[in-house]
Amino acid sequence: MRPTARMAIMAVFAAFGAIVGAFAGSVPQIIEQSGLTNASYGLGITIMTATTVASMSLCGILARYFSHRALLLTLLPTQLALTYILLTGGSTLLFFVIAPLFGIAGGAIDVIMNAEGGAIEADLKRPVYTAFHGAVSLSLAVFAITSSLLSTTYGTFASVLAASTVVIVALWWVYLAVPARTLPSKSIPTSRSNPSAVFTLPITLIGLAAGLIIACEVTALFWSSELLNQTAPELAAISGLGAAFFGLCNAMVRFPGDFLRARFGEIPLMITTISVAIIGFAGLGITTGFAANVFFFALAGSGLAVLCPCLFAMASQQTPFNRAAGLSAAMLIAGIPRIAAPSTFGWIAQEYSTRLAFGLCALVAIAAMLVIISISRLKTNRN
Repeated sequence: MRPTARMAIMAVFAAFGAIVGAFAGSVPQIIEQSGLTNASYGLGITIMTATTVASMSLCGILARYFSHRALLLTLLPTQLALTYILLTGGSTLLFFVIAPLFGIAGGAIDVIMNAEGGAIEADLKRPVYTAFHGAVSLSLAVFAITSSLLSTTYGTFASVLAASTVVIVALWWVYLAVPARTLPSKSIPTSRSNPSAVFTLPITLIGLAAGLIIACEVTALFWSSELLNQTAPELAAISGLGAAFFGLCNAMVRFPGDFLRARFGEIPLMITTISVAIIGFAGLGITTGFAANVFFFALAGSGLAVLCPCLFAMASQQTPFNRAAGLSAAMLIAGIPRIAAPSTFGWIAQEYSTRLAFGLCALVAIAAMLVIISISRLKTNRN
């Protein structure tokens, strides 16, 4: 059976989740074999995040010269190669060289696959966007725990090898099914071709909310295995359970998320679910048991599940003439809290405790809720 464009982009999202899951599940091994501390690892993730944001902010321009199809066929194998080097490098210097490049490739894939997802949703004229993000979450869940098991037993190379199977399928399906869409005209009206015109108040608020939420997501993904490893060192082989349950519960909410978007509306859905995430992060800050930590990671994952898909869809809708441009602008704004989060988290984890740092994520989620409420009021006033 020949894949459809929707199936192909679903596979791309799954491949992206496999790569992130392979990384998240191998964090203790990366820290140990690269000679890193919590603080230096946090600095590395901050630099990676900065290059991710820079890459995302430029993709709107890149998408005017190359089709989404061409970009995905180039970026996916590049990201896989960087993942291999990052997980198997074994030196502090190499970690700090490859991490920024990993961020550049990942940021570009993130924007382009979301832009193509938005285009497919527009083509189908019905909500399908959240299911794409469900594929990321499910794949991340599977590969986070798989990666922690493989990395502990066979080494980090085995984690990359497992993730590569999904990437290869995604590449083949993109080649077969994703159309080389007509690129946005370079002669579009001035208000639309002027880069600064994209930064409207809705885009700014969407980007700020997304940045705060992504800061919480990145923290949960890239530090969960370290927290569980500290909580129960004897269970190091399954320290990927935090990221796995986070991703699994993300997926469980995201797959029916399009129905929930259509039934309740994006803003009420986001306000309700982010309340669950706040409880999850608060729980991580006060509990000390392995099982309790896994439960609260699951709760945080459930609460954050539909937030970014809803915000990304809203950003894409703001600039239908070039969906990547709206996403790029929102992600540039999102970069402010997103870049600051890993280094700040690493410093708090080093000076105080990883648990306290996770608890403070509840405050970040509360700030995101306030911004979402502001978006709601803006929409109400405009209507």
